[in-house]
Amino acid sequence: LTLAVLGLTAAGSFAQGYFLFTASKGAVWESFSSPGTSQYSSGNVYTSFLWSNSGSFTGGSSTNSGVSAATVSSLLSGGYSVAVNAGTSIEVDVLSNTSALSKGGIGYLAGATFGVANTVGGSSYTIVPVAWNSAAGSTLSAALANGAYFGLGNSFTYASGAGTLSTPSSFTASGMLPFGVAPVPEPTSFALAGIGAAAMMIFRRKK
Repeated sequence: LTLAVLGLTAAGSFAQGYFLFTASKGAVWESFSSPGTSQYSSGNVYTSFLWSNSGSFTGGSSTNSGVSAATVSSLLSGGYSVAVNAGTSIEVDVLSNTSALSKGGIGYLAGATFGVANTVGGSSYTIVPVAWNSAAGSTLSAALANGAYFGLGNSFTYASGAGTLSTPSSFTASGMLPFGVAPVPEPTSFALAGIGAAAMMIFRRKK
């Protein structure tokens, strides 16, 4: 009986995919604190990530990007899942680091590995980092519900660890590039864009 229990425990520990959700200083930028100026995020940006073993995504901007909640929702309906900590059943969300030595970096669970629900150890997944202004909520789910404006990082392939003693790579080492969160466009910007599009249509018709 003891051997059976130990066997089940070992099998369970190796079934889950293990991740290391860390990224170097300057991994996340933002330009909503001082519009027009990009700077390392400092405790005012939350970051999570989406994973998929079948979804496709060309990647976000390596500098500052800004997409609507609808864009993130479309990824979720197209094969991606929000990362959930298998040990706590809580969504994976982390504030950007504030220390001068690691400002704008990511250090989920202080750099400890953790299992991601519904992933398999020793498998490769497509990862898309997602960041947003902390004022929109402390979780990706809350930010989506609040219609936040998001920054999307580049997509990259991540190899999950096969067990609790595995040493999976950091997100930086796996190919994550620095990216940022831009402010929500002002209504006037949308209006000008609409006027420009209408003018183009009229011009084409006349031509």
